[in-house]
Parts: sequence; structure tokens; C-alpha cells
Amino acid sequence: MITPTPLLIFFLAMLCLMGCDEIQPPYLENPKNDDTTKYLQKILLEEYTGFRCGNCPEAAEVAHSLKEKYPNNVILLTVHSGPYAKPTATKTYDFRTTIGEELDNFFGCSKAGNPNGMVNRIGFPSKSHILREGQWESAIQNLLTNKPKLIINLTTNFEETNRKISATIVIKFLERSSPNYHLCLYIVEDSIVQYQRDDRKTPPDIDNYVHNNILRGGLTSTWGEKISDIPLEPQTTITKKYEYLIPSEKDWRPEKLRIIAFVHDKDSSFEILQVEESKLFNK
Repeated sequence: MITPTPLLIFFLAMLCLMGCDEIQPPYLENPKNDDTTKYLQKILLEEYTGFRCGNCPEAAEVAHSLKEKYPNNVILLTVHSGPYAKPTATKTYDFRTTIGEELDNFFGCSKAGNPNGMVNRIGFPSKSHILREGQWESAIQNLLTNKPKLIINLTTNFEETNRKISATIVIKFLERSSPNYHLCLYIVEDSIVQYQRDDRKTPPDIDNYVHNNILRGGLTSTWGEKISDIPLEPQTTITKKYEYLIPSEKDWRPEKLRIIAFVHDKDSSFEILQVEESKLFNK
């Protein structure tokens, strides 16, 4: 009988952990060998709103101005949820999603009164994570100089024949990871022309309002997929691939869709550690 050597046991264990994901060495390396100052910390601004919320268009304008001011850092996600997002007998279009409702129920944004938002979900669970639009820029500025813990490379593809979205995500860790790290991929659509109430207008009913950054669904569940059961060392890269068929009943326009990918510290702080986005069509 041959007794397995420690090296053989380690090699077999690593094969089991890798599964269908691609994890590339070096697994152990001095992080000082990489100049992490060249990487940007990107920030997800989640705006919680509703088409029946008369104060929300002003907050949306604040969000867009921040995207214009910090184009290389800020990524926008607009979530219609709560009472102000519920369709009526005359305004029947439904922006709500399973993911959006689950996020809202968990973080309590609509209960705090729309409009509001979260910046990388910083402050949870102390309730300081829910910010009014006047607080968003300060929260963004506090994160701009942070050294990122990881970077995300996201590439997407769309097959028109079967309406299939494909996404490849390569994550490079700049610091040691945690087993709590989860990867989420959300689907976002721009330029949806539908009704919106705007109390700054007389009358306040805007039938042809242009909605942007609207959460539509996900290539993952709300909370995503665990990246690794074990901590991954600096300089490790891991590749994951996802596919999603757009249901025939959805009125989504692929040319207006984007994928937002982010890594968050699930079951701990829920902080978003890094985020990236990619259009399905770059034209």
C-alpha cells in the first residue's frame, strides 16, 4: 500500500476546490510585488426609487451628475421597489424585480422613505448605509482614495438568435480574500420611456420620462455565488463564466442592456469591495 505524500494530498485538494472555475497561480506571493496604486477603487451607487415618487427625479439627476463628475469610479444602479413602485390601474408598467424587492426588504431602503440610496453599502447594518441624495457625494469621496482589495475584468457577449447573454469575469485579488466574498451579476437597462411623477412639474405627470440604469434581473441570484471556500492569496486570479437566456416575454432591448458585476462581503458587512460594468453592445 502506497502512503500519499503531503504534496500529493495538497494537489488533489486543490483540484477538488477548483471545479469549473479557473484559479491561476501564484497562490502565495508577497503583495508588495504588485503596485496596487495603479488600480481604481470603483463605487456602486444604488438609487432606490419608484415611478410614483414625485421627489425621485431630482435624486436621479444628482446620481447622474455624480456619474459625470466621477466617470471612472462611479457606477449607477436604479432599483424600483416598495410602495412607490407598485403599478396602478392606469399606470400598469412594472419596474419591480425579484432581486430588487429582496434587496429592498433586506436593506430597508423604501421603508426609510424614497428617494435614498447606498454607496457600496457602507454602514450596514447600523442604518447609516441609507443615504439621502445630498450625502452621496461625500460618501463617494471617502472611498475614492481607498486601495482596492481586488479588481474585476468583465467581458460580455450577446447572441441574437437565441437572446443569450454570456459573461466572463476574471477577478484578481490584491489582498487576501475571505470565504464570505460573493460575486453578483445584475442586468441593467437604459433609456426606458415610461411614466414618472415629478412634483417639480405642473402637472406632475410625465408620460415620456426616460428611465436609466434600471435593474432588470441577474445572471446570479440576489446575493450571488461564493467565489471560494478558502481564502485566496494576493496575486491569485479566478475566472468565472455565466450565461442567461432573456425570456421571450421580456421587453428588454439588448442594445440598451449592461451587466454590472460586483464582489461583496456577504454575511459580514455586505460591503461592495469592487464593481465593474460592461455593455452588451459597445456601438
